[in-house]
Parts: sequence; structure tokens; C-alpha cells
Amino acid sequence: MLHQFLKNLSNNELQSTHFINYTPDTIVAILHHLDNPHKKLKCIHIAGTNGKGSTAYMIANILQHSGYIVGLYTSPHLLRYNERITINGIEISDEEISRYSDMLETLCNKYHYTPTFFDAFTIIALLHFQHNVDIAVIETGLGGRLDSTNVVMPLVSVITPISYDHMAILGTSLEQIAYQKAGIIKSGIPVVSAAQKSEAINVLKEEAQAKHSNIYFVDNEISYTIKSKNPLIFDVVCNHPIFGDNHTFNDIHCSLTGDFQAENASVAIATTLILKNNKWAIAPASIYQAMSSLRIPGRCEMLCNKPLVLFDCAHNPQALEYTLSNISSTYLDYDIVFCVSFMKDKDINTMLKIIQRFTTNKIYYYQLPDTRCYQPDDKTKQLYSLTVFDDFDLLVSDIKINVTSNVLILFTGTFRLYPYIHSICRMLQ
Repeated sequence: MLHQFLKNLSNNELQSTHFINYTPDTIVAILHHLDNPHKKLKCIHIAGTNGKGSTAYMIANILQHSGYIVGLYTSPHLLRYNERITINGIEISDEEISRYSDMLETLCNKYHYTPTFFDAFTIIALLHFQHNVDIAVIETGLGGRLDSTNVVMPLVSVITPISYDHMAILGTSLEQIAYQKAGIIKSGIPVVSAAQKSEAINVLKEEAQAKHSNIYFVDNEISYTIKSKNPLIFDVVCNHPIFGDNHTFNDIHCSLTGDFQAENASVAIATTLILKNNKWAIAPASIYQAMSSLRIPGRCEMLCNKPLVLFDCAHNPQALEYTLSNISSTYLDYDIVFCVSFMKDKDINTMLKIIQRFTTNKIYYYQLPDTRCYQPDDKTKQLYSLTVFDDFDLLVSDIKINVTSNVLILFTGTFRLYPYIHSICRMLQ
């Protein structure tokens, strides 16, 4: 259970329309009273729309296989808030969260600060990491420029693919969204970026130039070649002196699936090569081991074998397109049955149109007991063949009727479906 102080804080993750106008002034002031733990921390900072979490896990895994103690701060969580803050894969304890929360509550009461929930949890992560890790991998929560995590001064800034999401906050054009993501670029700090659309590339280059930072892109200084899709095997070449002499990696075996994971991996590898070229002890063998042993919950995760049940957290059109293209090419002999749920602020019509391209079956929609959850109207139900359930047991019963040996049941659309799926798997056995 969360500390009551944290529960009482304003939380954009619980909002669907009325988002909190945010400035970083509060978190900066609080950190000053705590002797600025972020200024003592070596870190990698990651922004982007899709692939942030996967790339963060990859970088952390490479560093951990290289013998370093690695903090990892990601969001959102699947089951427990503790998942967001880990050191070498070990979650922060309830007791530690409570201790840091008490400290923050005392400080905020004394100076009348009103942090957001994400401010507070970011501060907890920084306090937890400052004396306990060699390096931390920090993922932004939303955007970048005004994000709570943007107080850090990284060794490398990383930007994953930029697409349309959180448009009510970040802007309605790709240029506006890219401007927010580019806000993590710091003066003189190298930047590694995934391949981007031209509108985003121009914004990122302008920001990097203004900050006197060099930026390196996939499809330019960084390239990858997929040699096998299942299992995923690929080559990576990082062609610039900043990556050092050992910059070619052949036949990397990745335990994940999906072409997009090869791109995430190439960004992660390029990032760690910059560290290696700056005296960090990262051996090529550590990169191979990290990629082949990677496990990332909630990303095309198989939760049940008979029947075959997968979960992926895809919650915007680009992520969903990647996921479904991957699944349809990996599980050729299976008929996909979808069970989805969306938050109100997402591009729901576009995502439902994408799903319709991959199935002729009716689409199950679970109305989550969550105020942010989108509730389909009659027109939407008819247009996209949605069968809506707000009763968990009835949903499972109806799915069970349609399960055959060649059916793959895919749950997707939001992280918030995840806590229910283990129960569904047990009931389907």
C-alpha cells in the first residue's frame, strides 16, 4: 500500500482530461533541501514516445552484465509501484518508500511545498539511488522538457521513436511533441536517437545545435540489419569515433521478438559504447549476454501457454502497429482474438482501425473499473464489432467459449489490463 502522503498528491496518471499544469520549480526546490541527490548521480536519461522502457531495460542489463550496480527508474508499473525503482532488478521495499515519504511529508509541511505524485516518486528514486548505485538509467514520465526527471545531468541523453501520444499535454503536431522530448538534451552532452520522422529530426537537431551537443541517429551513424525474426538475430554497426574502435556486433541474439526491438537494442548498444569509450568497463561479451538474457514484463509477454495468451502494453497507434505486425509474423498459424481496453485520452479510433486489419473476429472490450477508462458508445461498438464487458467473470466465460487450439488471445491497449490477466489465465485453464 502507498504511503498516505503519496496518495494525497496530485497525479496526472489518474487524469483523463484535466491535467495538472506543471513546472519543475517545486521538485528543484525540494531537492535543494535534500542536498541535491541528483547532482551526485551518474545516469543515462531517456525520453521518447515508444520503446523507452525496453531501451531502458536493455541499457541497464548491459551495464549490470558489465559488473556495475545499476539503478533503473521506469513508469508506469504493472502490479506494484515498487517496480518503478529497482537496483540490479531488486525492487525498492515498502519500508524504504515509507521512510522516504515521511521525510518528504515533513519537508513539504515545513516549507508548504505541493509536489505532484511523480515529483515525489522521482525524488524517492533519486534518494534511493544516490549512495547505492554506480549508475542509474532514468526514464522520463511524460514528455521531457518539463518532466520531473529532467533535473538530472546525464552522461548520455537518449531519445526513442517519437510519435503521437499524450497530445492534450505535449501538443498536436509531431514538431510540438518532439520539442518536449528534446528538452532532455543538455549542454555538451551526447545524444543517441532512434530513427525519427523528418519533422522530429529537424527539431532534435535544432535543440542539439543550440545546446552544443552532438546527436547520433539510427539510419545515420548507427545501423542495424535483421538476419532472423524468430528468434530475433541482428547485426549492429556504430560508425563514429565517439563509439570507439569495437563498434561492430554481428549475430546478436535477442530474447525479445519484434523488428522494433532490434532498433531499441541498437540505441542501447550505441549508448553503452559511448560510456565504454569514456573508460567504463563494458566488454562486447556483456552486450551479447545482456541481449540474450533480457526479460521485460509487459512487452509481448507470454502469460499462458494453453491457451496461448499474450500481453503487450501498446497504448498508441505506432506501438500497436509494431506489436501486431510482430505477432502476426511470429505466430503465423494462430487466429488472434483481441481483448482490449483504452484510456480516454488515447487515439482510440485509429487503434481500433489497426486492430480490425488483423482480425475478423469480434473484439472484446473490458470496461476497467477506472475513471480514466474509455467507455465505447453504441456507434463505436457497431463500427468496430466491439463486445463490451464490465463484468470480469462474464468476460472470461465468453472468451472461453471461443478458445480453440489455434487461437492466440492478445490483451493490449493499456498497462492497466495487466493485473487482471493472470486471473484470466487461471480461469481459462
